[in-house]
Amino acid sequence: MSALLSVDQLGVEFAVNRNVMQAVSDISFSIQAGEIVCLVGESGSGKSVTSKAIMRLIEHENGTITSGTIKLGDVDVTTLPQQELRSLRGKRIAMVFQEPMAAFDPVFTIGSQITETIRRHDRRITAREAEEEAARLLQRVGIPEPKLRLKQYPGELSGGMLQRAMIAMALSGKPELLIADEPTTALDVTIQAQILQLLHELRSEFNMSILLITHDLGVAAEMADRIIVMYAGQIVEESAAVDLFTQPRHPYTLGLLRSITTLDSDRSQPLYAIPGSIPGMNNLPSGCRFHPRCAYATELCTREAPALEEKGGRQSACWYADQLPELRDTGVSELVSGVEVRERPVLDEDNSKQEAVSLIELRHVTKHYPLKSSFLSRDRKWIQAVDDVSFTIRKGETFGLVGESGSGKSTLGRLLLHLEKPTSGTVLFENQDLGTLSGSMLRQQRKDMQMIFQDPHGSVDPRWKVGDIIGEPFAVHGGRKGKEKRESVETLLRLVGLDPKAYDRYPHEFSGGQRQRIGIARAIALGPKFLLADEAVSALDVSVQAQIINLLQELRKQLDLTMLFIGHGLHVVRYVSDRIGVMYLGKLIEIAPSEQLFRHPAHPYTRALVASIPVPDPLRQHSFQAIEGEIPSPANPPSGCRFRTRCPAATVRCAAEEPQFREVGQEHFVACHDPYF
Repeated sequence: MSALLSVDQLGVEFAVNRNVMQAVSDISFSIQAGEIVCLVGESGSGKSVTSKAIMRLIEHENGTITSGTIKLGDVDVTTLPQQELRSLRGKRIAMVFQEPMAAFDPVFTIGSQITETIRRHDRRITAREAEEEAARLLQRVGIPEPKLRLKQYPGELSGGMLQRAMIAMALSGKPELLIADEPTTALDVTIQAQILQLLHELRSEFNMSILLITHDLGVAAEMADRIIVMYAGQIVEESAAVDLFTQPRHPYTLGLLRSITTLDSDRSQPLYAIPGSIPGMNNLPSGCRFHPRCAYATELCTREAPALEEKGGRQSACWYADQLPELRDTGVSELVSGVEVRERPVLDEDNSKQEAVSLIELRHVTKHYPLKSSFLSRDRKWIQAVDDVSFTIRKGETFGLVGESGSGKSTLGRLLLHLEKPTSGTVLFENQDLGTLSGSMLRQQRKDMQMIFQDPHGSVDPRWKVGDIIGEPFAVHGGRKGKEKRESVETLLRLVGLDPKAYDRYPHEFSGGQRQRIGIARAIALGPKFLLADEAVSALDVSVQAQIINLLQELRKQLDLTMLFIGHGLHVVRYVSDRIGVMYLGKLIEIAPSEQLFRHPAHPYTRALVASIPVPDPLRQHSFQAIEGEIPSPANPPSGCRFRTRCPAATVRCAAEEPQFREVGQEHFVACHDPYF
């Protein structure tokens, strides 16, 4: 049977600063009609370059296809002139990008952009018919009130709704092949489940092929018929999803699988992480490109590059592919490169109330933001970002905070550090009310309260050297200068696993994981007592994520740190946290010890969050448990229980009466009239 898409020995180069960089080389694969194929690998492996080459979009980024062919059916895409390419894009092949806000023009309505795409591919259709078709597409992808949404601008839609709108626009030309480039990376686990469920339904409904690019192997396990693993611009393995997860035939694939944090990960052991990082395309090693990071590498691997060979219906590029099953059984402990396995201190749930001392306490903390209203309006509306939240964080513990975007997690974190003042309520740090401190006293207090940001790119000044970035706290709070400052910064660099020579280099010379280490070094420079990690690993690849989590766990023990860990990757939050709080629409709705929360969630929302987590095992696939609908507006929250509009167990009482936050088990609190207990 002829393939819908055939890529044969594809090579792509980019012109960078008058030099030529080979981004991908000898890429060959095919996709059949109605098939879902996943491209996986770390950032820098060439996944997105391959997808953009298929669409011939790389030419807008100084890229050139230097070898090979790309065929869509009988059409050779590599030789098509631009005019014919424009008619091909959207009509036969369409793309869903990672950042929907960047894909839509913010100054035009959603409707105008979708109808423009529809009319471009069908000149006979009228404007009215195109608008009706756009509304039908929005309804098909699960967007409520589609005619209203057509009149809205991209900035007025949530991330999940905007991603759905982009899928609707991609479907407007009825494409045979849909390329989805990390379509769920920036989304909450619940919205991710909705998008994945939608893609599955569209595949079945239209017999549409999907090329899904992701670094989340849980997503790949849920979605893929076949998986292609890329590393440093080349394919290193390809096989059916079940075969790849049960018997990987390349050490890199095995490393990726072992790096996954799951709900079964042993919290007393460090996570497995592939040592090192993916090489730059201008500094590739000789022989097998993976050999500097491979636990099984031999002298042959350093000298000669293995070819991608087919055996038993699957492909792999490893000299020892046939021996890998035996090597794999030697045990993961032999592969945890240099990570010392220690028992992790966990609070004793039976007596933690009596023995633990609170470092931070929040008492009825509320933060409301005023909404702009018209001159004639008498009623002033407020965004209820955080509403009457109370809890404590004990010395030495990691408190996790989860919930969808818009639930108030990050706002609560800023209130906790007093980067924003509460509308009402009190924040205590070591029994000191932060609201009573003067500006200078609060600045002194912040030496003990530091933050690790989500974006390792945006959280550092690109014009400063690493030494100045990490050493800035010394300048702000006085103290070390000159030689003493340099020695302190170099000590911090060693502590976070970086070469002290990085002192004189710039942030752009480092990978995302290394930049996050720089941010961590800066955060611990003054020896704080408390760290706030706001989505600190959500933007990182699975192996780099494991490295950073292990680092945070080690620093917590070495420096006796207390942490608030905010995240939407629930499996990661479970692993690092002693207790976890769940937020929904500004309210804290459940708190429990980590294992208790995941094994016996009491609130329907928490149960839905846990059920939405993709399982990284094709043999244990579960049906998507997506929460229906979107999180309501914090400017107009529902009466009673705020989750009732999406809760399958809601009753009349839920609409009339707000549930009280009460204890239902040892250290287990929930705000629900009828908890699952």
